[in-house]
Amino acid sequence: MKKIVWVVITVWFFAGCAGPRFASEAQYDKGEWKGNADLHEVAKIKRDKSQLAFDNKVGAMAFQKLQDAPVYTANAESGASKGYKGIIANRSNYHTVQIIIKHAMGYELGSYVLGPGDFQEDYLLAGNYCVVTIVDGQRKKKTGKLTSGPRVFKYFGKDYHWYAYYVD
Repeated sequence: MKKIVWVVITVWFFAGCAGPRFASEAQYDKGEWKGNADLHEVAKIKRDKSQLAFDNKVGAMAFQKLQDAPVYTANAESGASKGYKGIIANRSNYHTVQIIIKHAMGYELGSYVLGPGDFQEDYLLAGNYCVVTIVDGQRKKKTGKLTSGPRVFKYFGKDYHWYAYYVD
């Protein structure tokens, strides 16, 4: 008998500490739960719901902003898209720089040798890329990353979908 009482108490204790339990998603949305719940758990449920509603609202606004943004692309003679317009710039006043753009898989897509203050516009298909910088023949240890896509950046007053630059 003593063993049964301990089992019942243990089950009751853990079932009560498990927090709110829901039979369906509709019950969660309404805040109706089965079992025991303390005020912290109820507050967490309300906080989760408001955070989810906020995230959905912000996500919808961001998606709408991307849809409304102009897209700067170019088409090759074949009619296929060259990609999104971007800029590669050397913001140094003294050094000649080689900026190499590589695909995330490792193969090189473009290499640009730029004198002090020079820049060049190019097009990249949507994706993630690595940027390697070589200054005066010495490769910099830090590799940059860039993402080409529908997002538009202002770079010195012009609209681009991606950019890579070197600065002293």
